[in-house]
Amino acid sequence: MKSDGPKGKGLRRRDFLRLVGGGAAAAGIIAPFSACSLGRAATNRKVIVLGLDGMDPNIIERMWSDPDLPDLPNFRRLAEMGGFSRLGTSVPPQSPVAWSNFITGMDSGGHGIADFVHRDPQTYDIAFSGAKIVDPDSFFSLGDVNIPLGGGGAYNLRKGRPFWGYITERGISAVVIKVPANFPPDDEATRSISGLGTPDVLGGYGTFSYYTSNGFESYADQIGSSLPGGRIFYVDVIEGTVEGELIGPENNLRAQREPTFDDEYPNNVKVPFTVYVDPEPDVNRVARIDIQGERILLRQGEYSDWVRVNFEMMPVIGSVSGICRFYLMETYPNFRLYVTPINIDPGSQALPVTHPGGYGAELAREIGPFWTKGLPADTKALDNRVFDDRDYARQAQLILDERMRMFDCEWERFRDGLFFFYVSSTDQDMHMFWRSIDESHPLHAESDPTLRRFIFDVYERMDRMVGRVMERLDDDSLLLILSDHGFASFAKEFHLNTWLRRHRYLSIKPEAAARTHASHRDVDWGRTSAYGIGLNGLYLNLRGREGQGAVDPAEAEEVKTRLKRELEAWRDPETGERPVYRVYRREEVYSGPEVETLPDLIVGYNAGYRISGTDAQLQIGPSILAVNQLMWSGDHCMAAEVVPGILFSSRPFALADPRIVDLPVTILAEFGIERPAQMRGRSIFEA
Repeated sequence: MKSDGPKGKGLRRRDFLRLVGGGAAAAGIIAPFSACSLGRAATNRKVIVLGLDGMDPNIIERMWSDPDLPDLPNFRRLAEMGGFSRLGTSVPPQSPVAWSNFITGMDSGGHGIADFVHRDPQTYDIAFSGAKIVDPDSFFSLGDVNIPLGGGGAYNLRKGRPFWGYITERGISAVVIKVPANFPPDDEATRSISGLGTPDVLGGYGTFSYYTSNGFESYADQIGSSLPGGRIFYVDVIEGTVEGELIGPENNLRAQREPTFDDEYPNNVKVPFTVYVDPEPDVNRVARIDIQGERILLRQGEYSDWVRVNFEMMPVIGSVSGICRFYLMETYPNFRLYVTPINIDPGSQALPVTHPGGYGAELAREIGPFWTKGLPADTKALDNRVFDDRDYARQAQLILDERMRMFDCEWERFRDGLFFFYVSSTDQDMHMFWRSIDESHPLHAESDPTLRRFIFDVYERMDRMVGRVMERLDDDSLLLILSDHGFASFAKEFHLNTWLRRHRYLSIKPEAAARTHASHRDVDWGRTSAYGIGLNGLYLNLRGREGQGAVDPAEAEEVKTRLKRELEAWRDPETGERPVYRVYRREEVYSGPEVETLPDLIVGYNAGYRISGTDAQLQIGPSILAVNQLMWSGDHCMAAEVVPGILFSSRPFALADPRIVDLPVTILAEFGIERPAQMRGRSIFEA
């Protein structure tokens, strides 16, 4: 079982000291590891599972039927020899929810994850639902130096045992690469790499840096130096030289200082770098970046290799190692430089991203350093127009190339047992390039016409990976390919909290009533009966549960019934369509000990609609519906019936309506392991 506190299987104190004090090398606790020296598994059975996040059944069928698109011959052959079906997803069909269903065989009522975020019912504060990083609970102060004495760590908040634990306890190997909702990586796998939910070195979920000599006036007047998911630094080019700094993690070994006008990040460790721009831009659009003794020569439009950066927390005591890539976007007439979020260095892990710990360094020696941040593609850079489509596509290609090198390395040494391998590109690239394949999307015209086939090319690469696996299938092998959900257009934002306000379920304090935008601090909780938090969650402001609850528990059922009826009936004034496909009661779709902690209602949206990003953080805007202006143009946080996933099997299966919770039961059955009591599914090979 996982715990949400220091007693759970999280980052232990000695590991945490690597983040706040010594690096991995200084701590001396990462043991040598050689994946190739692992013993053979105690079985001849081989179960290969490819997790292709977000792969959509409609896109696959479109590619099979359209002669102008790649045919996906290996997917087609696999469907003919075994089976192909839509796969029932989770409620809601969010990646951390669906993959938690897959990992545990339970629904959200068992594992406790029902959204990307959850709320503290007493304070209404929002936090990431999958994991948390806890500071040490005691320090010894010596001047301005704070030395941690105990407590602290990183903890996976998902409840329930992962299915591969039942495999490895029988002496069978289980390799689990990049499965989401597995940070810190579970130690029951033979070896694993954490996926979605893994933070960057700053402890967040991806903060890029953008250095420009002019280039962002349209946003600068509104938001200054910060963007969602990124930071802008205005720099001067003086005699062909640019000075900049990388902002590293906060140094909690020193006394904290308040930000100033000259230093917005006074408690973060900073690493300076210098860029020398070619003085003859008409001859060579090149620049050299000098950082910590390393010299990097880049042409305009080129990415660097991974660069290791050492953030010194305290002299001698220790440091934190991160990795990043520089992208020289422009040298002249404007200087523009992008730096990826600073990823945790897999070879010297400030927070655990592999199990065993030494596996990260071993793999990095074989394929080079690699993205460790849970979702690697920088979607925020494109949403905020730091990137254009070609910039994003260039990065996306690097990510997929790297992931395929990782696959090649792991696939070559796989012999027996379980092999799970996950790809995020099929999800992230669909989010950003849906508008390129959907002519009805309001931003279709803004998509680069040279990249209209980008999504189809990604699917074709997945087909080639499938072909490699099929070459090695034998009578002792089972190949399963799944996606956790499909995709649909995200053309309009639905502002749930604005809808609740207009329908008198949510009230604003009189002093904030005239504002066009309001936050949870402006809510008049004493006159509020319901509020939305997260991408699909809808909570009653229940007396005795919420800190300022207003709904009598005896009236809760009547309020939920009315909310469900009115939301499902409400129509888009422009089109007459229903933005809400279905509202689920939690008791109808969840079972288990965590049900009472979950949203009272789950709002499932129709194709074309999704909740706005601001409403996910309990903000109230001026209108109920708005055209989605983000490059993030496809989505899946809708009703489960609208966006099913996919399932391919190398053997025919009996279930006509397979669900994602059926797959762990199916995998265990292949190794002769009966369904554990916690699991809700059944084998797909049993009628």
